[in-house]
Amino acid sequence: MSAEINPPPESPTPAARPARRTRLPRLIAGPAVLLAAAGFVMLAGNPADAAAGCRVDYTVNQWSTGFTGNVTITNLGSAINGWTLQFDYAGNQQITQSWNSTYTQSGQHVTLRDAGYNAAVATNASVTAGFNATYSGGNAAPTAFTLNGVACTGATTPTTSPTTTPTTAPTTTPPTGDPWNPPAQYVTPLANTWKHQEDTYGDLYGFRNYLFDQVMAANGSINYCVRWESTATVTATLRDQIQTALQRQFQKWVDQLNENGTGWNNWPYKQIPVKVVGWAVRDRSQLQWSDSSVDIYVNDLNEGAPQCSPPCGRFFHQDGNYSGCPGGAAHHYDMSLWLTDGMTGGAGGDWGQRIGKEYYVGALSSENIHILLHEIGHSWGLNDFYDFDPLPSEGFVMKAGSATQITVFDKWMLRDFWRHLKNRYGL
Repeated sequence: MSAEINPPPESPTPAARPARRTRLPRLIAGPAVLLAAAGFVMLAGNPADAAAGCRVDYTVNQWSTGFTGNVTITNLGSAINGWTLQFDYAGNQQITQSWNSTYTQSGQHVTLRDAGYNAAVATNASVTAGFNATYSGGNAAPTAFTLNGVACTGATTPTTSPTTTPTTAPTTTPPTGDPWNPPAQYVTPLANTWKHQEDTYGDLYGFRNYLFDQVMAANGSINYCVRWESTATVTATLRDQIQTALQRQFQKWVDQLNENGTGWNNWPYKQIPVKVVGWAVRDRSQLQWSDSSVDIYVNDLNEGAPQCSPPCGRFFHQDGNYSGCPGGAAHHYDMSLWLTDGMTGGAGGDWGQRIGKEYYVGALSSENIHILLHEIGHSWGLNDFYDFDPLPSEGFVMKAGSATQITVFDKWMLRDFWRHLKNRYGL
C-alpha cells in the first residue's frame, strides 16, 4: 500500500524522526470555515504592577487583525484555590477563544476564570492562561488587573501585625491526572506498540524535537509555514481556508490528550493555536493578496520545491536561536505544511507534513483530513505499522489506509508517548 520515501529537504537528520509516506483515498468535502492567517509580531507588555498579593505579566503575538494574548499571574499572597482575573481594554479588542481558562467579555471588560485543573495557586507560584482575539486600530495593553477582586500591584498589601505567630501558607499537591487506564482490550497491544517503538528508533528517549517538545517550547502554540509546490494561484480566501483546516485537524490530536475538560496526566493545554506565519512560492504573483499578514519567501528552492527560510525554522534551530531570521524569533516557524501537486500519499516528521495539494484543497471543509491526521501523528512521534500490526482485526489512523479518523487506539498511543516524555518538562 505504501512505502517509505527518501527524506524531503526539511527531513530529519539520522537522529530525528524519519519521514513517512502513505497512500490513502480522497475525502469528501463539506462546508468551509474561515479563519484569518496570522503572520505576527511579538509585542511585550510591561508587567502590570497593580496588585496587593499578585503580579500580572501580559504579552501578545500580534498581526494585522488579531492577536494571541498570554497572561501570567503570580500569586504573591496566601495560597488560593480558585481565581478570577479581570481587566479592561481601551479599544475594540474582542476575545474569541481561550485556553487554560474560561472567559466572558462585556464590552471592554474581560473576565478570565480558572479552568478547574489550575485553580490552586500557591504562594509565589504562577499560572498562565492565553486567548485569541481580534482588534482594529490600536491594540494597547490593559493598564490594570484585579485577581479575585484585589488590584494587582506587584506587592502584598500590609495587614495589622498578627498577635500570634503565623504559619506557612498551605500548598496544594498538583493533580496527578488520570492513571494509565486504557480499555482492557488495548493494554497488551499498547505495550507491544511501545516495545516496537523502542526497537525501531535508536534514540527514542534522547530525541528532543517531537511535536511535544515544540509545543512546550512555544508555550502551547505552533507556527507553520506553507510550502506551495504548485503553479496554481492562491487567493486570500484559500489562504485562510488552508489555515482553518490545519487548525481543525491539529486540534483533533490535542483533544486526545484531554479528558472531560482536563488535561490527561498533567497535559497542560486544552487548545493549541496554530498560526500560519509564512508562505513559500516560486513566484510572488501566485499569491493574490497584498496585505502583510504572513511572511513570503519567493523562489528559494530546495530539491525543486519552494522552501521557507531555514534561519526561521525550528528544525534547523532547535536551540531556539533565530537571530538570522528576518524579524527575529517572532517570525519563526515550527513546522512546514508542504503541499505538492500530484502527490498521492504523504510524509511526516519533526519537520512537518507533506501531502498532495489537490487532495488537501479538495478536503478543506472535510471533518477529517485523514492523510494529514496520519502525518501529524508522525510529528508527535507515533510510528508506522508497515512491518508490525498490534490490532490485526481493527483499523486506526496510524495504520495507513485502515481508518479515516483518529480512533481510541490512536488516542491511547499518543497518551502512552506523553506519559513516557512528560518528566522532561517537569510534569
